[in-house]
Amino acid sequence: MRLGMTATTELVPTSYVQALLQVAEERGVDAAALCRLGKVSPALLANPEGRLSFIDFSYMVAEAISRSDSPGLGLAFGRHLNVSSHGMLGYAVMASRDLEQALHFALRYYKVLGLAYELELLPATDPHAPVVLQAKQSIPLGPLATFAVEALFASLFSIAEFLLGEKISGHQLAFSHPKPAHAEQYQAIFGPSVSFDQPWDALSLPAHYLKRPMALANPATVQMCERQCEALLAKLEVGDGLLSRVRRLLLARPGDFPSLEDAAQALHTSGRTLRRHLSSEGTSYQQVLDDVRRSLALQYLETRLPLHEIAALLGFSDASNFRRAFKQWTGKNPSDYRERRDAD
Repeated sequence: MRLGMTATTELVPTSYVQALLQVAEERGVDAAALCRLGKVSPALLANPEGRLSFIDFSYMVAEAISRSDSPGLGLAFGRHLNVSSHGMLGYAVMASRDLEQALHFALRYYKVLGLAYELELLPATDPHAPVVLQAKQSIPLGPLATFAVEALFASLFSIAEFLLGEKISGHQLAFSHPKPAHAEQYQAIFGPSVSFDQPWDALSLPAHYLKRPMALANPATVQMCERQCEALLAKLEVGDGLLSRVRRLLLARPGDFPSLEDAAQALHTSGRTLRRHLSSEGTSYQQVLDDVRRSLALQYLETRLPLHEIAALLGFSDASNFRRAFKQWTGKNPSDYRERRDAD
């Protein structure tokens, strides 16, 4: 059984480690000290196929942030990750027919890069609606969450502009964290259409960019890279992770969420096994359920649905229980959150 990525799975490419060392050194951080902390040997750095565990890479990131005292380290790191930094996946993206094929290829194989996020392309309401790429943490990141999401979207956005060969316009960036003191760095990279303290992290692009042809399109290269990525996915066993399957199961049954035992049965495993594997990924069934309920609640509050109907859709017995849970999740009352959104 494939169990998905955990903190000890060796997935992070050495190209990421090298990029982190470079941006850290530019900010006065001793690269050798970071390597010692992450147990990175010269042989590993020199190996283009080398991989580092997520937990060791996280130690290096945390230390780089601490020693550099430089806001926006994640943005600089993400900008440093060009197409070739992503290995075989990067080459496939670069050889794609158009941005749409590149995007779908990336969504299919991004797990070979050890990202701490699940990426999802939200279904468009019509052919002219913007394309929305949403990111959710697949491993709890704690204080490193801002660095990680900065790096993710700075890299994605920079690569998209590189592939298109032009500056992107008409886009929007949404970040779930509060507006940071270095917000001007976001605008320097993404332009003025950046918002913070949002329900989710997402990049929205005008649909017309999807059909733009790529200058380096090469179907043979895409096929070769696809075979390599399939082989790497099988080797690393990061295909359809159990955590992702639990989330999809819960999202498929809003308002009628299964118990842990029922969820385990639906996923063809035991409750004990499900509990153990979720614990190994730093979470629990209740935490995953609360995360799903919170995400759905934020979306429902964008509508005009009465609170008692939202409570029922989320499986609460009444609106007061929903209010208490929402206050615990966000620190705000549902009505206050809705009023603030309307005011914005």
